[in-house]
Amino acid sequence: MAKDYTTELIPTNLKLPPKQKPKEVPYFGLVPIPPHDFPEQFSTFCFNSLFIKPEVITAMVEIRAECNKVLAENRIFNTKLRRGMKVEEFKQHQSSSRTSLQTATGQIGWCDKLTKIIKASFKAVGKGWFNLSVSEDEKESYEFGKLKKFLSLVNFMMQDTVLNLAKVSVSEFVEYMNDFIPEETLIISAAEVQNKFQKKRRFGDDSDWDDSEESDGDLPIEDGELPWAKELKSQINKEFSRNKNPEPLF
Repeated sequence: MAKDYTTELIPTNLKLPPKQKPKEVPYFGLVPIPPHDFPEQFSTFCFNSLFIKPEVITAMVEIRAECNKVLAENRIFNTKLRRGMKVEEFKQHQSSSRTSLQTATGQIGWCDKLTKIIKASFKAVGKGWFNLSVSEDEKESYEFGKLKKFLSLVNFMMQDTVLNLAKVSVSEFVEYMNDFIPEETLIISAAEVQNKFQKKRRFGDDSDWDDSEESDGDLPIEDGELPWAKELKSQINKEFSRNKNPEPLF
């Protein structure tokens, strides 16, 4: 006779817990909170918060917009080269790109714009936490005031922008270089060489990707690529097909 295991898993004297009583519907549509001193709590919140004036919020919105603009319009490396060139010319293009970045983010560019935003936003604030006209006698109040905290926050935002800019630039440069490096080179004979390029997924591409898909020796040209990339790869493919079957020397 087979043993019945259901009696061991679910005892016969099992009793479910009693149902919870429904909560009483409150008379007012409010959430009860313990007693507290609201004026004191509100004063503490205003003392610890930077966003107590509309000028501060406006300045932070404009500063964030400038940081996003720098991140979107600038790169450390130039990855938009459309033609073949010598190594010295390639280095010159990269050096020019870095010089342009230094100009865009230097004292006459990004930093100057943020300085003008802060001065224009706090110009009419007057005396108080965000007074820009701080004398040497008021240095101690500046050290413990909100203006220093605000400028520290702006400094952190700028550092975060530079860090993200460096990460994106390096990622795009690595992807740009890997697009033209064959995964495998097969030397069949002195007159025939085959380069195998693995299909690479673009940054931010959500499409399905199969690692086993490989081309037959030519650079793969996808529909979603930029026009300059398609043109450059087409020229490389033409040179590759021309050199695949070279004319005999003798």
